[in-house]
Amino acid sequence: MSKEINSTMGKNSGIVDVAVAGAGAAGMMAAIEAARSGAKVLLIERNPQPGKKLATTGNGRCNYTNLDMDNLPGGKYRGCDPGFAVTAIESFGPEKTVRWFRDIGIEPKYRGTYVYPGSDQASSMVTALWEEAVHSGVRILFDTLIRKIRKEDSEIGNTSKNVPGFSRGNSEKNDGEKSGGFLLDIEGSDRVIRAKKLILATGSRAVPKTGSTGDGYVWAKAMGHTLIPQVPALTAVKCRGSQYKDMAGVRTDAKLCVRVGGETVAGEEGELQLTDYGISGIPVFQISRYVAYGLRDGKEVSVYINFLPNISDSKEEISEFYKERAEKLVYKEMGSFFTGLLNQKLGNVLLRMANIDRKLPVSKLSGKQLKALSALTVSFKAECAEVNPFANAQCAAGGINTNEVDPHTMESKLVKGLYFAGEILDIDGICGGYNLQWAWSSGFIAGNAAVG
Repeated sequence: MSKEINSTMGKNSGIVDVAVAGAGAAGMMAAIEAARSGAKVLLIERNPQPGKKLATTGNGRCNYTNLDMDNLPGGKYRGCDPGFAVTAIESFGPEKTVRWFRDIGIEPKYRGTYVYPGSDQASSMVTALWEEAVHSGVRILFDTLIRKIRKEDSEIGNTSKNVPGFSRGNSEKNDGEKSGGFLLDIEGSDRVIRAKKLILATGSRAVPKTGSTGDGYVWAKAMGHTLIPQVPALTAVKCRGSQYKDMAGVRTDAKLCVRVGGETVAGEEGELQLTDYGISGIPVFQISRYVAYGLRDGKEVSVYINFLPNISDSKEEISEFYKERAEKLVYKEMGSFFTGLLNQKLGNVLLRMANIDRKLPVSKLSGKQLKALSALTVSFKAECAEVNPFANAQCAAGGINTNEVDPHTMESKLVKGLYFAGEILDIDGICGGYNLQWAWSSGFIAGNAAVG
């Protein structure tokens, strides 16, 4: 596949209207939309095939959007300015996304508000996008690394002189015109690709094995853009203490509260997974960005866990509940106190941390012990040591500062003709198809705007 496509681009292939760096979800969407509008589009990918990360999403099933878009800023999307995402989502949201993919053969399968391809195969999404890109006339270079990007002088405005960080390229004539666009130096050759417009859709630093190595950050910074520090997001959290080895494998409903430097910054509820190194599961993924930033800033970060959120958030109410439970189970030993209430492995750890012997008769449980057990149940303190690294994170928080990008076009406010799409920007979504919807929305807008 790659040899056939690569052969269409010779050393002296002239200038393209739009070059798109990155053949992931956002990049393919942007390239298709630009080509549909009649532009001469070149899509450049460092991997030997497109959509490598997309093919692994949703455990291979690809939850590609979500119909629930209520409470967008700060709820479904995060960043220094989560409201930046609203404009894009309102312009090209879930309903339009479902119709767009249906038109290229992807029938939706609904699980509540979650939307999957009817095949339940992420590979279907990659194939459909790839075939549509080829059908739309997009030319694609695989196994191609961009070494450097330079801004080419323009006859009108001489843009490169006004933007710090640019190295100025030689303006070669192309049919008597200067492009004022971009020069892309290709690694391992003397080939230079010239493009009037450039869309950076290179992803973040998450899952580097799929090709997301942060190259786009380097190029954007060289062209004057500032970066919000990147940290792993949608990932598990490693915690201090040996008790986690005794709880490993436990899954339980829980309510989580993140405190950074003593201040509550986030909360989440859902099925918690306890591991031998700490905490995991969807609710942990949702709060991990806050943990990561807190630790990055050198602050004390803890996650307080309520293991009985369906009963109460109050220590006093849980204490009263335990007191009533003890009266019912007065003939048992404390080792059986949690039977039918909490996972036994979890219950054993709570008993040990409260200094309660499993052989202690329930009838002998003191008020002090009951109070300690209640506190541990409702406000178990997980001291965070670190989050799992980018290699294990589903996405990254941080990226290109959205204050420097037009939310209506995804064009840089600093560099005319430069656009961004997808995870390279300082927007990250929660679990549930929101990051892919951001890729579709920003890619759709960037692709169309680059031709306008």
